[in-house]
Amino acid sequence: MQTLLDDVRYSIRILIKSPAFALAVILVLALGIGANSAIFSVLDKTVIRPLPYADPDRLTMLWEDFSAFGTAKNRVSPGTFFDWRKRTQTFDALAAYSGPRDMDLSGQGAPEDVLGLAVTANLLPMLGVSPFIGRTFTPEEETPATKAVVLSDRLWQRRFGGDRDLIGNSIRMNGELYSVIGVMPPGFQFPDRKTEMWLPLGLAPQVRARRNSHFLKVVGRLSRNRDIRQAQSDMSAVARALAVEFPATNSKIGITVAPLKDEFLGESRSAFILLMSAAGCVLLIACANVGNLLLARASSRRNDVAVRTALGASRFRLIRQALTENLLLAGSGGLLGLLVARWTTMLLDNMLPAAWAGAIDLAPDSRVMAFTLAVTLATALLFGVAPALQLSRISMAARGSVSSGGRRLRDALVVAEVAIALILVIGASLLIETLARLRAVNPGFSASGILTADVTVPIARYSDSAKRHRFYQDVLDRVRAIPGVRSVGATSDLPYTSRGNTMSLAVEGRPVQPSLQQDALFRLVSAGYLETIGARLKEGRFIDSSDGEDRLPVVVINETLARQYWPNETALGQRIDTGTGDGNPKWMTVVGVVKDIRERGIDWAVRPAVYVPFPQTTISFFLPSEIAVQTSREPLSVAKALQRAVWSVDAEQPISNIRTMDSIVDDELAQRAQILRLLGAFAGLALLLAALGIHGVLSYIVSQRTREIGLRMAIGASRRDIVRAILGVSVRLTGAGLVIGVAGAMAATRLLATFLFGVSALDPKIFAVVSALLGAIALVASYLPTRRAASVDPLVALREE
Repeated sequence: MQTLLDDVRYSIRILIKSPAFALAVILVLALGIGANSAIFSVLDKTVIRPLPYADPDRLTMLWEDFSAFGTAKNRVSPGTFFDWRKRTQTFDALAAYSGPRDMDLSGQGAPEDVLGLAVTANLLPMLGVSPFIGRTFTPEEETPATKAVVLSDRLWQRRFGGDRDLIGNSIRMNGELYSVIGVMPPGFQFPDRKTEMWLPLGLAPQVRARRNSHFLKVVGRLSRNRDIRQAQSDMSAVARALAVEFPATNSKIGITVAPLKDEFLGESRSAFILLMSAAGCVLLIACANVGNLLLARASSRRNDVAVRTALGASRFRLIRQALTENLLLAGSGGLLGLLVARWTTMLLDNMLPAAWAGAIDLAPDSRVMAFTLAVTLATALLFGVAPALQLSRISMAARGSVSSGGRRLRDALVVAEVAIALILVIGASLLIETLARLRAVNPGFSASGILTADVTVPIARYSDSAKRHRFYQDVLDRVRAIPGVRSVGATSDLPYTSRGNTMSLAVEGRPVQPSLQQDALFRLVSAGYLETIGARLKEGRFIDSSDGEDRLPVVVINETLARQYWPNETALGQRIDTGTGDGNPKWMTVVGVVKDIRERGIDWAVRPAVYVPFPQTTISFFLPSEIAVQTSREPLSVAKALQRAVWSVDAEQPISNIRTMDSIVDDELAQRAQILRLLGAFAGLALLLAALGIHGVLSYIVSQRTREIGLRMAIGASRRDIVRAILGVSVRLTGAGLVIGVAGAMAATRLLATFLFGVSALDPKIFAVVSALLGAIALVASYLPTRRAASVDPLVALREE
């Protein structure tokens, strides 16, 4: 123990003598270790740890497979879901939910909008989490008439102060009384933290039978001793049988079965693995850089080591002393790295998938501490063993330079730095190009100058469709009168806010064509909505105020739908039915065709879409709940006036989620942009470290070969010869790193494939430009050492030696 303490004290004295060296090493290691710890914190709490449900590995999600129409995962129609539930042989249970839906919660405080989820009675029990108090739904309560609700603990505490007597009593929502039957335990959430209550999925008989209205998400619990592969085979057989029985609606429609956790994570799993790989690369570069610094320092300490050897220090003692010094450096870097990790996790919070957003604390915990300790120890060994061995070989006879083995190791480390930096910069460049391509995509609407808000009317107070229409018309009239408002409109779904909400599709006078998709995105819109968001008319007209409930039913369609059914003729005057007639066809005349709007997302395939005037629709599960306001002023400056306009029509009507359309577009690109920022930061750090590595090696070579350079110049070598020799080392190391880096990038960039859009993972232009850039940076890093070598005075060099 005393020997160890002596080694620690000696190491501290040595490092204090070289504060600049110690600080540089600690900062470099802190950045590398901190980045890895931060990303591990997120990876551990989302990807590694299981979902907080019973037997989470047996939970899956099931989708209708519309691959024949360009969508592998589509929401499920009620008729198909109930058939799946009756016929499956590999699931203990199948449950469904729809939503989320806005619930206007009033009484016991100011009115507020709360997100609720309509679920089948078996969904919450299937997750294996018992309510904290009360109970969940019974199968008998799965009806449209049931007014029961289960609350989240968060809502129960916030709104009702954790009152246990609330169970069995009623609360007012959407103008109706709902009986509170249970409260879920603290921390429970499904499918995400935003959902604060669960209601019965009460579908009317005619809705339960629908096969071309796709709005359900389905969750299944696998039977024991069954796996995903068996479930996929079983359900595919069910899908084939349904395609035979119901060719008009189920032809060419399969099924996709996926683990529930994978569905919750989405692209985030790949994003975190990608960033973890990038952070690991930065740490490797940092280790290579520190290793090179230590190799150079080992040579400068040859006299000190030789004296210690002469006094009897064994080689083992010298190695142990060097490793102790390295552990002190790595430990200091690890402690500082925890602070870096805490700061970095704040940036990562925006990348969390919806299921975890706001629900987990990303601050380093005991598992992250253990990971950081392990990384710190591994780092100390990674960058410290070779220099320690090199230091132990130095003796009194060792003069001039390190051994050829040390030179080869030093060169290999620089090559590795260049190769890894190239991989990271190519990855960041591919994402930059992707974002540029995405921003160049024409979304079919204009986001500039638009303010949006959620205004969902409670059905209980507005059960009559005419009353609903009057409310929205009054609100739109009041908003239109606000100074600075150019136009206003309402819709059931703003672009990018819904990936689904489809209805069946039939064309008058045409039999069902199995080769064509038999449903379309369904959007209720008011007069002026399409003009407000800048939709472009291809032919015909937009919906206007004359399209009332007592007029000819009309519809505007997108060009994808027009091209699908009328490729060589005009769609104007044709009649279609979207299944909104509650069992009877409701033929609507096409009066306009608009250019495609990317309703589902900027890089999602465009699907057929219909835009129906909301006064001509009586169904209650589609409502024009979103308002869009085009202004000549800064959009948020009219937010207060928008609220007052709504409350002037109905003082109890909640208005929520007020935001600009630009922010909706930004949210669509947020994950890619965040990945780019972090990967770009890693790439920039890698470039800096690689440049420092090249600079350091060349500086060391010049310092070690000063006498040789002076001698060569004394016997006739020109300064150009000296420059060529020093630059030759830089070109050789950089060239080797670029060759290895290109090969590595060709393999590594496949990790980026799911994040790219409009650019190949092997884009030759990006590979060439980044390689040239890194080569240029290497030349710049070589400038000062080369200049110093060319300015050596032969007489001074020989006299010093």
